[in-house]
Amino acid sequence: MSSVVRLPEELRKFLQLPGPQSMLIRGPPGSGKSTLGLALLEAASGTRVLLTNRVSSAELAREFPWLGENGSTAIQVVDASEMEISLHGISNAAAQATIAYEPGSHEKESLSEFLTLPPPVQEAYSRLPSDGPSTLVVDSWDALVEHFLGRRSRHAVIGLDRAELERMLLRWMARSPTHLILVLETEAQTQLDYLVNGVVVTRREQVNDRLERWLFLPKLRGIRIGNASYPYTVEGAKFQCIEPLRPYSKISRGQVEPESDPLPGFMWPGSRSFAEAFGRLPVGGLTLLELGEDVPEEVVQHLLYPAKVHALRTGGRVLVIPSSALSADDIWGPIEEARLPGHLSDVFRVLDVSGQLERGLRGGSKTRLASLISLRSMPAPDPARDPDDNEISRWLKGGVVGGPPGLVTMSGSGVESLAIAMKTPITAEVAASLPASLRATLGQNHLHLIAIIRSQSTLLAPVRSLASIHIRLLDRQGRVLIYGLKPWTPGFVLTESANSGPYEMLRIV
Repeated sequence: MSSVVRLPEELRKFLQLPGPQSMLIRGPPGSGKSTLGLALLEAASGTRVLLTNRVSSAELAREFPWLGENGSTAIQVVDASEMEISLHGISNAAAQATIAYEPGSHEKESLSEFLTLPPPVQEAYSRLPSDGPSTLVVDSWDALVEHFLGRRSRHAVIGLDRAELERMLLRWMARSPTHLILVLETEAQTQLDYLVNGVVVTRREQVNDRLERWLFLPKLRGIRIGNASYPYTVEGAKFQCIEPLRPYSKISRGQVEPESDPLPGFMWPGSRSFAEAFGRLPVGGLTLLELGEDVPEEVVQHLLYPAKVHALRTGGRVLVIPSSALSADDIWGPIEEARLPGHLSDVFRVLDVSGQLERGLRGGSKTRLASLISLRSMPAPDPARDPDDNEISRWLKGGVVGGPPGLVTMSGSGVESLAIAMKTPITAEVAASLPASLRATLGQNHLHLIAIIRSQSTLLAPVRSLASIHIRLLDRQGRVLIYGLKPWTPGFVLTESANSGPYEMLRIV
């Protein structure tokens, strides 16, 4: 599972480096550069100053109400637009000062250089301590410097170009232990990429007709870059990035979230995050989880266990047709942790699709063995035999008549393994007949079916035609992204719960 953090570890460490340090944030409009700049200010220590020509102090407080939540010193704002009236006069004074000073005086040259900088920069610098940590974010440097140089040229104050002005800015800022962060509107590399200590690139992309945001770290001097890319969202006007999946063994399963307002004809998925994104599970319907090639099986089990536990707690029965890649602990562990009353085998069954589970359980847990449906109890196909005359059908019907709905989770790879074990391979003809079989099962039993099928499987197309809910899961650089195809939803990233729930789905906006 992935965890959500306000800033990647690499950027947090960069802010902890002794100043002076310099960094660029560049990317296309609307990619979250300003929100990232504010997140860096929020995480920084010491004096924090935002130089902006984009929003006023009032707009900043309205658009980003979370600023100052960490209880540290308030962020000071220098609004460049408020200095517009005096800009021309100050620029002329700086130019005159450059001419008046005699060469050979280091102090005079330094003062002349400072007075040549844009007045808003002078104002922001005057608020930074000379002997303590500080952070200055300029948003945006492109707009500020182009406006400043444009006014100089219109008033015949020449002799300074952008490249020299940027070198001058970095030289002057190096006089104090500050972190200077420049937000650029241009995506192309400039001389600043080589002069600064760090470069951060933000991008927004359309993948599967959904928005994705990605942060890239091409350069951070003095910092080991463990992960060079992070997906992120600006949900709630907060910059939130997603770290790579942690080992499943280190993730707490959390608590199954109760259903506050039961709806007749629907089952509760055990997670508010799931219900808010995709709705509840219709009784007599099918949910299709379409998995990309690299999505771990353990992550899928984490998604499903809240629904299983809730069904069992409310009196329903649960049947699992697992992937042959899952171990007995993967299958039974979450259910056993729920500490359900009574005998587990009365309400929970697992079909042994390959015979491996039965062999592994011999001499072990009697509870698990009692809830196992072995291959020996599954008769080979016979046209003369009633298709419902098998242990699975009898067990399901014995528990659902007039009672709470049951839940079946069916792995496509498990079905394929079962077919191979029973020497009835899934041909195109067999796959084509699957919708009718599933429809009959759903019609005869009071339950919901969740099918977990890989995108490359021949079973995907026939099952898709029956799906009431269709969700696609993809692995993107070690994170699991979730897209609702039916119903259509924006993209989500599967993350650990910040509270006590089993998981959260963080919307990408």
